[in-house]
Formats: sequence, C-alpha cells, structure tokens
Amino acid sequence: MQSIGEHVMSSTSKAWRKTLRRRAMMFLSTAAVLVTTAAPPVRAQDTPPPERPAPAPPAAFAYGVSWYPEHFPESGWDAELALMRKARIRYVRIAEFAWAKMEPREGVYDFAWLDRAIARAQAHGLKVMIGTPTAAPPIWLTQAYPDTLVVEADGRPARHGGRRQYSVGSARYRTFAARIAGELARRYGRHPAVIGFQIDNEYGRATYDGETRKRFQDWMQRRYATVDAMNQRHFNVYWSLIYSDWAQINIPDANDQPQLWIDWLRFFSDAWADYQRVQIDAMRPHLAPGVAITTNYVAHYDNFDFGVPAQQLDFVGWDWYFEGARLVPGEGALLHDLYRGYLGRAPWILEAAPGNMNWSDRNYTQPRGELRAMVWQSVAHGADGYSFWALRMPLNGRETNHGALLDAGGRPNPVYDEIARTGVELEKAWPAVKGTVPQTDVALLYDYPSRWAIERQPMTADYDVWKHFARYRGALMRAAKGVDVPRNWDGLSRYPMVVAPSLHLMSPKTAQRLAAYVEGGGHLVLGPRSGVKDEDSNLWQPGQLGPLETMLGARIDMSAIPPAPWPVSGSVGSGSATVWAERLTPQATDVEVLLRYGTADGWLDGQAAVVTRPVGKGRITYVGAWLDEEMLGRVIAWAAGRAKVSPVWPDIPADVEVTARQSGDRTVYLAINWGTVPQTVRLPQPMKTLLGDGGMTAEARLAPWDVAVFEAPR
Repeated sequence: MQSIGEHVMSSTSKAWRKTLRRRAMMFLSTAAVLVTTAAPPVRAQDTPPPERPAPAPPAAFAYGVSWYPEHFPESGWDAELALMRKARIRYVRIAEFAWAKMEPREGVYDFAWLDRAIARAQAHGLKVMIGTPTAAPPIWLTQAYPDTLVVEADGRPARHGGRRQYSVGSARYRTFAARIAGELARRYGRHPAVIGFQIDNEYGRATYDGETRKRFQDWMQRRYATVDAMNQRHFNVYWSLIYSDWAQINIPDANDQPQLWIDWLRFFSDAWADYQRVQIDAMRPHLAPGVAITTNYVAHYDNFDFGVPAQQLDFVGWDWYFEGARLVPGEGALLHDLYRGYLGRAPWILEAAPGNMNWSDRNYTQPRGELRAMVWQSVAHGADGYSFWALRMPLNGRETNHGALLDAGGRPNPVYDEIARTGVELEKAWPAVKGTVPQTDVALLYDYPSRWAIERQPMTADYDVWKHFARYRGALMRAAKGVDVPRNWDGLSRYPMVVAPSLHLMSPKTAQRLAAYVEGGGHLVLGPRSGVKDEDSNLWQPGQLGPLETMLGARIDMSAIPPAPWPVSGSVGSGSATVWAERLTPQATDVEVLLRYGTADGWLDGQAAVVTRPVGKGRITYVGAWLDEEMLGRVIAWAAGRAKVSPVWPDIPADVEVTARQSGDRTVYLAINWGTVPQTVRLPQPMKTLLGDGGMTAEARLAPWDVAVFEAPR
C-alpha cells in the first residue's frame, strides 16, 4: 500500500410556487427575522466540500488491525507482526491511547518505544496509521489542570480512570492536544511507513462546564444576532422562557425545550470541528504528500452531526459495531452509504469487532462467514479500507473478553482463519476493484436535526428513527442499483428517485429544492412525520408538510399510534401499519390513493395512508405509516418502477444483496447471501469470477453468508 491516495400543468405549478412564496414570507414574518439580522451559521448540508483532492485509492486494499505494542513485551512483537502478515494484514493502527507512554511528564517525551514499534512493523512490510492520543489524557495533565475536565450534568467533574474525560470547550486542553499532535507529526509525518494519522478516538462526550457554556452562548449570538430574534424564533413566550441576555442561556438537559436542545447539538457539532481543526492545523505542515488525516466516528451514533467535522478530513473513517445476534444488511448498507456521502469519497472502516464485542447487553458471537460478508459489503459500498479491533486481547481493563485475532497468550483465535481467507481474497480481487465506484440511482436524505427532533419528542418509544431509516434502505436494496446519502442536496437532479424517510424539520430552502427536483422530473418519496416543523423546530402553519402541502395535494391532518397492527390495503397490496399512522386527506382531484387503512380507531378507518400525485414532469409520494417490511418493500418497488429505477440484476433471490462498482468500461459485481439457506444467483451473462479459479461462470451458488465477486466483460 504505497498511498492512501485516490413538474401539474403550468398553471398549477405557478400556483404552487406562489403558495410557497406566500408561506415562506409568512414564516419569516411570524419569526420576525429582519433582513438586517445576521445570517445563521451555514447548514450542514450546505457546507462546501473540501478543496483538497481526494486521496488516490490504495495500491492494495487497506486491510488492517489495531496493534498495541505497549501492552506486551517487545520480545513478542515480531511474532505478532508475522501473524498479521500471514493474515494478509497490510497496516496497523497504533498509539491512540498511549499519551502517558509518549509524555510521561509534562514536556518530557519518550518516543523511543514507538520508533522501535514502527521500525518493526516496517520490517515486516506493514504500513502504519498513528492515532493522536488525546482521547486518553494522562493523569498529570488532568490533575494539574482540572479546567480541562468534562463536567457532568449534575455539576461533578469527571475523574481519571476512563477515557474521553476532557472538555471539548477547554482552550487549555486544545493547547495540550495540539502540542502532542504536532510532536507526532514532526517526528513521523514523513516516515516512509506512515500512511496517515487518526485524530483522537470516537469523540463526542458532552460536557456542562462553564467554558463550553460560554462558547455555546457566543455561538447562539452569532446565529441569531439579537436575543429578541432568538426568543421569537424559539417561541420562548411559551412557559415564560423569554431571555434578556445571552449569558442566561444554559447548556440544555432533558428538561429543557427541544428547540434549544437542537441548537445545542448544532453548536456541539461545530465545537468538535473546532477541536479537531486545532490538531489538524498543528499537524498538516509536517506531513509528506499523500499522508492523510482522518478520525473514527461511531456507527449510527448521533450525539453530534458527524458530517460537520468530516469536511476537514482527507477521508472519513468510522467504527462498525452493532448490537444483536445478526447484522441487519440494510443497516450495514445505510452506514456505508452515509459515511461515503460525507465527503463523496471512499471511507475506511477503522474498527470492527472480530467475532464479538464485550460491552453490549448480549455480546453474541458472529456466525462463521458473517465477518467475511461484512468486509465484502464494505467493499461493495465503496470502502478503501477495513480494520479490526484488535489484534490481541488485553490482559486487563474494560475491554477484556472482546473479540480479537489473537488470544491473551498471542495464539490465533478461530476467527483468525476467516480473516486470513478474506485477506487473500482481497488481494486477488482488488486489482479489478480498485478505482471503481458504486453505481447509484437513488438519493436517501438523512438529516441530523430531523433525527434529533423526533428523538427528543418521539411520542412512542417504538419510533426508532435510525431503525426507520435502515428499513427504507433495506427496501431499496431490492429496488435500486444503489443509494447515495448525499451531504449536499443541490445536486439531486441526477437521481431518478429521492427518498426522505423522516424529514421532520423542513426549511423553506429545503422545500424549494425538493419542489424544483419534482417539477424537473424526479420522484420524491417522503416518509411519515415529514415536514412537521421548520428548521427552528416550530410547527409549520397551517399544518404538516408546510410549504409542500399544496404540491402533495393532500392534508396530513391526524396521527395515531396503533396499539396493534392496523390493516392497510390498496393497489400495491395488503399489509399492516404499526408504530405510527397518519391520516391523509386528498384535496386535489389528481391525488391517487395507494393504500387505505382498514378498521383502525374510528378516526383512520378507510382513510388514506399512502398517496401519490404527478407534479410537473415528476411525482411526489407520501407514505404516512410505519408499514410492515413486506408492504414497505412493495411501496418502494412501486415508486422505483414509476421512477424507472431498477436493481442491478432482475430476479435476485431473497436475502441476496447484489451491488455494482464501475469505472469507465470496467464493472465489478458483488453478491452476498445474508440468509441462512443456500442461494443460486444467475448472472445476465457469463463473467469472470474473481474469488474462485478466475474462470468464466453464468451463476453463483452461495452458502449462508457467502460472497461472490465478478468482473463483467469489457
């Protein structure tokens, strides 16, 4: 691995636009936002992409593992490194928790052990990614400078004995973090074995300290300019919440108003970007060309908007841990597409459990083959790297009993052979895969503030926003070639279909974008609880869907929580609604009802659950219920058919995911059987198999969790 680098008739349309302008003005008037008011910070999806070029794809797939040479005697390093190479591991992640070893006392550095570890890795043909150790500050720092510590919601400062106990708002801590990051970059930024640096580790811990509170107050002032404007936009007349001074604003907790909470998380996203930038600025001048900077976000967590600090990175890294006995393939696909969408370039999985975790309520062991399938799913969705955590079980601490390639004694665990087999396959297939990108024909709109708003006021504990997104992504696996989760929503016209499962907060600008997309010929599919509020979390007037209600031609005038599955039926089939159900009342004569409720609660009996309407050159469809998986799949398949969206191949068996990566005239197909019974996939033409003997084949027989990779004739 030499480099990391690589449109209703026109009268209807005019009427709709007039309505949109009127409602937008009504919103602005209601909010009393004058043109002289300073503009709020840029919304996340409006953030421009970085100017730095994307790294070139690695010469070999970046197959890696976390290695902690400081945990075990140096006499055993060569044996560990030899086992890595035997498993076709190509790089190691090191040092992200070793601050106390690097700087045992303030200003006194010891990098000799790290020099030797990097040298031994290099001697074994391994590349190195170094983590800045700022997720685990040494005790000399936090004891001497307690202002650097997190303060909990109850006012207690954090203590030494864990990790991430530092405050993101502490200027002093940022100084220390920049210093150690800079030292590492100066020493190793041009080392021939070093391919990149990871900033910190899985950051996102909240804090209630005074310094961070002041930063939040200053951020609020920049966003709203005047306290009066903030009071009006937050509807603070409610419960006598009116502020008279920025200094009165606290960091919100569970008892505070949802609008303040959403702004806090927006601020928190910016705060982490600022924290990250300090380290990047200290490091960048010392790095050789091609040496990348990244960090590792955590799966589906939403404690801040990961996409905000991601804009500073060379590529996005993330950690793939999931709870449950089996991976939900649609959730895996969503995660890959989400992280690829932050920068529109290949991400790396920087941590994944080899076999099991140790911190969940039930730490299931993965069935044989699932780990291999996960690696190949990452490749199918565009990843350039995949790394396991960790090489060897630690002898003590919070992470004992976690899956690893080696046991505490340094002997290969049973999962080692599966990891090694996958490494051999990656080496064989990567020359054909390298430089290709996933084929996509659907955009799925994921919005952190919308998720935060629903999670703050869920109405029912069963409404899991992340699970809702994953269900839609799962339905799209059988209906579309592929899915993008774009960070910037200005380029939606390239997608025949756009799906927004829960666009709860909808600004006038977003509504205008979506309206233009539909009028231009796209098919917009909205899920339940969409368009309920504006970007300040105020309910839209006169009602849900706000500026898009006229375009839909139907009112969303009631919602209910089904105590038991309610039947739904219509032209796309029969099924049930659970968790959430909305009553849709058509207003326009050209609205088609796709599904109606059966006997429900009296209010929704016989009422519309899913409606669609042609608008301009395109179409808008609204799904007002949490449909069972089969019914949701039928609705998404119907919508895809109307949008002329189709899967990679026809007649793909159940439980099999087929994706395509393409570059010019070169196309690689990947098939994964996520089911527990064997399946046969028939190819549309004979293709070269990349994991077998390299011969031509017209079908693939896949065991449970089995994988096949094909290269189509050019």
